[in-house]
Amino acid sequence: MTSFELEDMEEKIHCRAVIFDFDGTLADSMPFLQSIGVEVMMKHFDVSKDDAIKRYVTTTGLPYEHQIKLNFPGDTRNAAAIEEFEQLKIKRIYEQSLVPDAEQTVRELGRRGFDLFVSSSTFQPTVEEYFRRKGILDLFKAIVGYRPGFEKGADHFKHISATYDIPFESMVFVGDSLKDFERSKGFCDFIGVTDLFDSEQFYEAGHRGLLISHLIELLGLIDYFETSS
Repeated sequence: MTSFELEDMEEKIHCRAVIFDFDGTLADSMPFLQSIGVEVMMKHFDVSKDDAIKRYVTTTGLPYEHQIKLNFPGDTRNAAAIEEFEQLKIKRIYEQSLVPDAEQTVRELGRRGFDLFVSSSTFQPTVEEYFRRKGILDLFKAIVGYRPGFEKGADHFKHISATYDIPFESMVFVGDSLKDFERSKGFCDFIGVTDLFDSEQFYEAGHRGLLISHLIELLGLIDYFETSS
């Protein structure tokens, strides 16, 4: 479905703020992250590649620290695995391209008056530096990244709401993982980006809302609307 066809759709989400996930949604980084995440699991925990892929994909959307601790609870090798992943990630994350239509979409949404945010399971300075190098950091009102005790989901949504006086009902979260959807529940509307997960998987997870395959489709699905807080 093209953005022009979407412009004619009657049912749209009315919001003031668009919050984007980072990895896999704005940055085309998931193939890279999955490859090193799987490699680290295989190396440190002696699991097969198929098993490591399953473990990685089913927990994607969470910080790698949490992925490891969920998959290998209480394992003494966890700290070393997490440290190696983060070292491998920082070496090459800035090489990863933006999703092809990310800049065009973000620029147009900003032109239309939306407040734009990024909510990520990646450390905030890393995300900020990534967008600085891509030349689009100034398009976002704020980058909200991960730190222990401050995660994508409730922590980030509450922070954005309180800091920028944006009610939850005026937000929409755009993400590419089932965990992104899970963490939006009870807070704001969610639009899923199908790639790593398809429409059937989002449906099985309970998502009955909008799905897109390209970010540019957002332009026909949301309208700016400011509600009183």
